[in-house]
Amino acid sequence: MAAQYSKDGKYFARLTTNGKLKLWETSTSSFVQEFTPDFHLTSPCTCLHFIHQESSENHVPRKKKRKNSLDLTEPVIALGTSSGKLLIYSIGKGDLDYAIDSKTNLPINCISWTDGAILYSAVDQNIISWNLEKRFIKNKWKAGNEIIKSILALPENKVITGARTIKLWNAVSQELLRTFTGHSQEVRFLNYVNPRNGNDSYVISGSKGDRLLSVWSLSEDTIEKNAIANFSMEDVPIYISTVTIDGVSTIAAVTHSGKAHIYQHTLNGKCSKPLKSKTILQVAQQNQSNTVALIPIVAAYVNDDKSLLIAHGNDVTLVFENVVVDDSQKLQVLVRDDPVTFKRNDKKVTKVQTPATDNVHYVTPHTSNAVKRKTDGRQEVPMEKRLENLTLNKLDSKSKIPRVNNVAQLLIQGLHSKDKTMLKSVLNSEHEESVIKNTIKRLPVPVVLPLIEELTSLIQGTTVPSQSGCIWLKHLLQIHSAIFLSNPELPSMLAPVLGCIESRLSLLMPLNRLRGRLDLLVSQVTTANAPNNEEDEDALLVYNDKGLSDSESEVIDFASQSESENEWNEDSDEESNVANDEDSDDVEMI
Repeated sequence: MAAQYSKDGKYFARLTTNGKLKLWETSTSSFVQEFTPDFHLTSPCTCLHFIHQESSENHVPRKKKRKNSLDLTEPVIALGTSSGKLLIYSIGKGDLDYAIDSKTNLPINCISWTDGAILYSAVDQNIISWNLEKRFIKNKWKAGNEIIKSILALPENKVITGARTIKLWNAVSQELLRTFTGHSQEVRFLNYVNPRNGNDSYVISGSKGDRLLSVWSLSEDTIEKNAIANFSMEDVPIYISTVTIDGVSTIAAVTHSGKAHIYQHTLNGKCSKPLKSKTILQVAQQNQSNTVALIPIVAAYVNDDKSLLIAHGNDVTLVFENVVVDDSQKLQVLVRDDPVTFKRNDKKVTKVQTPATDNVHYVTPHTSNAVKRKTDGRQEVPMEKRLENLTLNKLDSKSKIPRVNNVAQLLIQGLHSKDKTMLKSVLNSEHEESVIKNTIKRLPVPVVLPLIEELTSLIQGTTVPSQSGCIWLKHLLQIHSAIFLSNPELPSMLAPVLGCIESRLSLLMPLNRLRGRLDLLVSQVTTANAPNNEEDEDALLVYNDKGLSDSESEVIDFASQSESENEWNEDSDEESNVANDEDSDDVEMI
């Protein structure tokens, strides 16, 4: 069973679809605990059962408690997993107490317990009895050829199992005592009823496909294999609870549609016709549009005074409520607020005070006294408009927005930190070619090789990133051609890029090679003859944190790096002139 009330109705436990255990306290409708096993993804929990033994008044505690003795004065929950492990969860500890492995690697379908330290479970076609005190498997026997889906432990060492047929077993001798007809589909739950505390006892069963509950007699005086009574309902039952007072049994069955059917019947013989419910209980919600929506009832527990403890809501929020059933009404509807959309009207108490902004005083460095502005009803000019009125260099006359000239610093930072998000924002964005050229001109030599690696992965991607990477690679080869020609590892460096380009442009490769050489030659001639009109774009402010211990060493490293880059650029200019002469000879030959 995936949901169950405790024996005293104090707690309600439920398993979620992903194998987590959730526990509620019914008196306050509060969610108290949630347990997730470490192996819940590989072997989630499949069933649960409360184990709780009421302490007797005449019970004398032992002076010395055994180390492995079982203490059932506090309720614990037995959990079965899909890998054949039995978990004992302690509510007092809020954690797993211990685990027992059946060594079968088969899921535990159902669990049942009555009294003492023996717990029964069904694994595939077998019945397993667990000794919780000594923490080992006591017995195991095969119970037929059908997979057991429900099990019920009975007094006097008897066990009843349900697949499609229902069988009664002697747990000590492992002997089959009786076989009942069963249901048309698999039996999902079994419930024990003893009206007069004698030999006259019954079992109520329900399956996943039948819209009725069947009652089976366990009396030794009869050999009846068919059901002696049936309780009909409008949908498939998913939860059942019973209580017997003065020989009259009160049965509450919750259906799949979220309604609770209440029956009252004295089990004393065979009934020829199915019995109908005396009262149907449902919970409704009235929306703002005056439409009524049904709030499903998840489970119901019959108290000793015949009142009903129902749990209604959804998987996230459950509300528990004691309801007195009105026997005179055929349909009893409870109008309640939806616990998800319910909002409290209480105002939150806060210590934050909002300052009054009627009369604002501005203090500036140019004024010795505070200037008071009077509110004349006009709207204050926002800070964005004030900043736009400032005179900035290099403003576009149309948009009044400063235009960026290069993103070299952002690209260097992204290459050093290997930040994919930063590199994507620089390389994949639609920059103008002038911005790309200025960025590549300001790149230091050590970052050229990491930039080639990033462009290689970019070109090997989809169409849009590949196009952007080709533009960056084109200008990088044109501007730093001398650096590439002086590198002996140039073929291995550009081999992945050339292979990708040749595979995509195999038909137009000769024309593209000619175009590439012409573009390289034209760019070199244009660069050599063009005047240097670039303005100095040094930073307006350079902040040096004196608190850092490595600040002075960083300045020295930066200066030495600048000198090495200047020497490298001088050598590269000479090599570029030699490369231009060679390229011009190639063009004349073509």
